[in-house]
Amino acid sequence: MGRGRDNAMAVVDRSSSDEDRGEAALIAAASKILVGEERGVPPEFVTALFAYAVPEDLMRYGARELAELAADAWAFLAVRKSGTPNIRFASAETSGVQPSPLPSTVSVLEVVNDDMPFLVDSVMGELNQRGLEISLVLHPIFTVERDRDGRLVAFKGVQPPGSGALRESFIHIHTERIDAAAKRAEVVEALAKVLSDARLAVADWRAMLARLGEVIATLKNNPPPLPAIEIAEAVQFLQWLEADNFTFLGMRNYRFTAGEATLEPEFESGLGVLRSHELGVLQVWNQPLVITPAIRALLDAPTLLIVTKSSVRSRVHRRVYMDYIGVKRFDADGKLIGEFRIVGLFTSTAYTRSTRSIP
Repeated sequence: MGRGRDNAMAVVDRSSSDEDRGEAALIAAASKILVGEERGVPPEFVTALFAYAVPEDLMRYGARELAELAADAWAFLAVRKSGTPNIRFASAETSGVQPSPLPSTVSVLEVVNDDMPFLVDSVMGELNQRGLEISLVLHPIFTVERDRDGRLVAFKGVQPPGSGALRESFIHIHTERIDAAAKRAEVVEALAKVLSDARLAVADWRAMLARLGEVIATLKNNPPPLPAIEIAEAVQFLQWLEADNFTFLGMRNYRFTAGEATLEPEFESGLGVLRSHELGVLQVWNQPLVITPAIRALLDAPTLLIVTKSSVRSRVHRRVYMDYIGVKRFDADGKLIGEFRIVGLFTSTAYTRSTRSIP
């Protein structure tokens, strides 16, 4: 029994090694084609682009197809303004006017962006929500140098960035073939919004942590007129969120209007995805909230926090309904004046830990 299991493992290991060697040979052949044709594509770009592909996915293609994909990707990398993603979603032309560099059986999505967290999972979340079949995903991180106009002046592969260099994410995904240009344009437009949300959340991450720290300090130094144990537990919970148990996506203050009939956003206080004044996906948070008797009862209860699920799905990281934490705000006289709102996602560890470890 033991010897049979060892032999089976040896077969699996050898097969995996054969696949890896076959993939490496395929990539080398594609690079050799481009070098021989003097296409100006650095061999290290070809290697880095395909190096971490799942062998089974990559080996559906021949060396010529990979060479053309790499040459097309290299051309796409040529110009990009820092702070702005380049997004392209294309299918092979079927008119026959000129040969297409793209395989005829798939559409190719490419995104070049500043390197930051949440990019691939956010892009995949949008594609999966649309039900698109995906057959290949590549995500190399390149070090590059660009001039003021965003033109590529030096490609340094996977080297650590030095002075003046940038780390850029290059997402390359093959989906089912989509012939309708309008449908592809719709996907590109949606992805631009997804990547904008991701950029806002990442750019404001430190500011959101600092804002949360200010709220905690205020609760400690100027406690509201609530039971001491309620305040202490709320502070512990907010500190627990700080300790890598929550992915912060947005924060904003809300204030009662005259007569306290509605709770309206203070847009100037917004951070992350709650910076936005636009309606769209944040419509529910960009309009005044009418205070119903049920909401009034919740606000008047002797509690400091509101912890619940929002009615808005995240476009960043995980395509699920965002978690929402509200912290009641009081003025110097102890009067309830509004709410400090946090939106984001509890981390996976928060769901797997014992509830006894959560304040």
